[in-house]
Amino acid sequence: MDIPQLKYFVCIVDNDYNLSASAKKLHISQPALTQYLHKFEAEENTELFTRYAGRLTGLTLAGENLYSNALTVIRYHDAMLRELRDDAKVIKGSVRIGIPPLILSVLCTKLLTDLLTKNPNIKFEIDELGAFDLRKKLLLHEVDFAILLQPSDLNPTVFAEEVIHNDELTVFMSEHHPLAHQENLTWHDLKAHQLSIFDESFMIHHQLKRKFESLNLKPNIGIMSGSWDFLLASVRDSNFITILPSPIRNLIKMDGIVEKHLVNPISWHVILAYPIKAHPTRIDTYTRKSIVEYYTKGTPIKPIQDALEKSP
Repeated sequence: MDIPQLKYFVCIVDNDYNLSASAKKLHISQPALTQYLHKFEAEENTELFTRYAGRLTGLTLAGENLYSNALTVIRYHDAMLRELRDDAKVIKGSVRIGIPPLILSVLCTKLLTDLLTKNPNIKFEIDELGAFDLRKKLLLHEVDFAILLQPSDLNPTVFAEEVIHNDELTVFMSEHHPLAHQENLTWHDLKAHQLSIFDESFMIHHQLKRKFESLNLKPNIGIMSGSWDFLLASVRDSNFITILPSPIRNLIKMDGIVEKHLVNPISWHVILAYPIKAHPTRIDTYTRKSIVEYYTKGTPIKPIQDALEKSP
């Protein structure tokens, strides 16, 4: 029994089993409606209506059950069609973006605020993890986009990368630290001093490790943490040194802390990484383009409807 047939059945019940009135309301002939009833009952080997002198008088138990279920099915069917018509006018969906906490704080606060407020019909889900862990999630397709650092070591035939921000890692220390008087520092200057750095879940940790190994230096790591503000706090009143992206200076009060540039620094290239798809969705295309152009061209975030309408 399809949806139109269910509606025939419900119409008959709602018109007090009057086939003539039901047929008129359904815009079909009474013989056609009668034939439909006999055919259905024969095919299902059941009777839906009680009868007296050839007239329908009520519902059998099977008919009562069918009527109750038919009302539910028709209601869901009609709601589905309404939603389909609405969706033809409004783009809805979700996208999951992985962002490391540090990058989230330094670069992404306004971006995400604008994406969320200007697209109420899109659910932006944010996974806040270290870049090292987010790379794993991207490989497992557990996020649609990940903001990572170069080099990402992703397979370029499977994943695309677009640079959205360029900077470098710099050294932060107390203004009373023995190295605070030097204008610039070398990596060898750091070897005798205790370091406070990100833990292994952060890509910066592994970048620093590779850098020290390439120079045959053994760093004196005293503190590891996943909190950038704790790392900065740890150097304010001590002889610890921390190495963080330079833009971090914009998030803190630098009272008592000095920033020093390194000779031959580690680059802090922030990228947007995502799987290469033959047929990306409209939301995928909008998200990628919005993020990239926001950082590389300073383009304000537009609602998805406006962005897609104005795309060439």
